[in-house]
Amino acid sequence: MAIREGAWDCPMCGRARNRGPDRYCGGCGAPRGAEVRMYLPDDAREVVDETEVAKAKAGPDWTCAFCGGDNPGANAFCSGCGAGADAGRSRLAPPPAPPAAPLPATGTTGRKVAKGCLIAAAAFVLVAVAGLYWFCRPRSTVLVADGFHWERSIQTQQLRTFTEQGWEGELPKGIRVLRQERAVHHQEKVQTGTREREESYTEQVKTGTERVKVGTRDLGNGYFEDVYEDRPVYESVTRTRTGQEPVYKERPVYKTRYTYTVDRWVDVKLLEAAGDNQRPMWPAFVAGAKDRAGTRIEKYTIRFRDSGGRTYTYEPKTEAEWRSFRPGGRYNADVNYSGILRIRKAEKSP
Repeated sequence: MAIREGAWDCPMCGRARNRGPDRYCGGCGAPRGAEVRMYLPDDAREVVDETEVAKAKAGPDWTCAFCGGDNPGANAFCSGCGAGADAGRSRLAPPPAPPAAPLPATGTTGRKVAKGCLIAAAAFVLVAVAGLYWFCRPRSTVLVADGFHWERSIQTQQLRTFTEQGWEGELPKGIRVLRQERAVHHQEKVQTGTREREESYTEQVKTGTERVKVGTRDLGNGYFEDVYEDRPVYESVTRTRTGQEPVYKERPVYKTRYTYTVDRWVDVKLLEAAGDNQRPMWPAFVAGAKDRAGTRIEKYTIRFRDSGGRTYTYEPKTEAEWRSFRPGGRYNADVNYSGILRIRKAEKSP
């Protein structure tokens, strides 16, 4: 397994990427210290020298419990005060959290630009909200009924006779049967047996193993060791096998088919009438044995104007409400620029 040289950053002067095995900063000479965490750079050097490999495998460095000195794993006693290694603390520790990404430098000019954009955006939103409120705000006014309009329509229908065919159990009501016969309604599949057939299939077959690097392990002395695991290797193999498959044949299913006549009402003509008065009437229509009035539709509108000459269109919900208004009548109303919101009681005449 490959061994690679780690690195550490000096907490005193900020020098980055001191060699992992070095216990003193190459910039300011400060000791590495027990709290400094090692890390493995992306381009870390692989250790190949046998002496250095043995040093890396000698065990983790340890910190003296008495003087705080940093000692190699091979030292049985502290090189600073002579205390035994059995009271020391191993440098092996959970890997450090990745350093936080530095915040982008923001100068005075950038802050001013950001502040200006924020003020402009706030002003735009304020103006938009004020404009929307002004457009939608209701206001009370007096409206004069200036015109009346009505529309009425009748969809006429005619009873007609149709000749059709249908199957037993699926016939409409009110038919007059002309003839009936047995006929093929549909085909159904019936299994008559089985037969052999060869089929191909693919399966995964293990052919060996391969060593795969799955991570690195901190050796606690400035070095890191690649961690591998054996994983199985498979290949796809195509094989054939003999199986049984069902054999089917189609069999006709017979039902009784009817030919019949049936009467249905169908839309024929739309009759319409309209007027600009308060005398609505339905279009003229005379029902007969085979003619009738179908759907009736009616619509009523009133045109109002205010003191400034602006006109509004109001559509009452019923004919009775529409008739309750009088030409030239004055009415209190709540309006906005989208139209009439509500018509209130009539204003009293002076």
